[in-house]
Amino acid sequence: MCSSRTCMPDNFAETREIAMPHTSSDIYWEEHGQGPLTLVMLPGFGASADSMTGIARHLSGFRVLIFDLPGHGRSVRAPADGRLSTLAATLHDAINDAGADAYCLVGYSLGGAIAVRIALDHPDEVRALVGVVPWNAAGTTAGDAVIAGFDAVYGNVEALTRAVAAISLDPSKTSTLTSSMLTVTEQMWHGWLAGGALTSQADELSEIRIPTCYILGGKDVVVDQTKQLDDVRRIPGGRAVLLSELGHLCGLETPDVVAYEISNFLETEIRADPAESR
Repeated sequence: MCSSRTCMPDNFAETREIAMPHTSSDIYWEEHGQGPLTLVMLPGFGASADSMTGIARHLSGFRVLIFDLPGHGRSVRAPADGRLSTLAATLHDAINDAGADAYCLVGYSLGGAIAVRIALDHPDEVRALVGVVPWNAAGTTAGDAVIAGFDAVYGNVEALTRAVAAISLDPSKTSTLTSSMLTVTEQMWHGWLAGGALTSQADELSEIRIPTCYILGGKDVVVDQTKQLDDVRRIPGGRAVLLSELGHLCGLETPDVVAYEISNFLETEIRADPAESR
């Protein structure tokens, strides 16, 4: 099912929990909030856990664990070759080390593709899957101008600043992304942009049997929306919410809107179902 909306209730409040930082097996993660349901959040390519804290502040009633991806931020010592299978395996181990054994996965952009891989490889551990402007499962081609452009400017501050602004709707809210991109290891950078981004796991999507929702941005210039919707059609019972005024960096620009959609989906699919209570 696909729906489109741009608003949320006026009483959707922001919470301000103190983050608890941790490091496990060279993977950095932090904990926000408390609640009976655990949400594991995976940032996008080039981003750090900090990019997801704005969303987490609006997720009341959940225990939220945000991880730096391997080769990113404070996880630069973790092995990171840019392949979805190895990224997912490393993060899965770190998630288990964090004490999460039945959790909902929220993946942003590249984090969305990694979340799909984890859900496929460990179906008994993941209760629900949410992709926020997720990288499409079919991958891309070597001619993808946006991906190739980022690959070519590794470590170039001025070029990365321009590139981040180009995919932003409100550059004043996304400027910190350039700094986090500069922490990404060279192996991870080229390994994903010139390798992992070209791989496909689309043919496996029909194996997903958990509640799944993609939150899509109508002004996203990074990921092909047609391919994202094709992913949703391949997932049994898959749902898509199209937010017409949001771009690829909506997690930084409008985290409250993204958080509302995550909460709304999980409230409907998990908390409202007595069979899912644990």
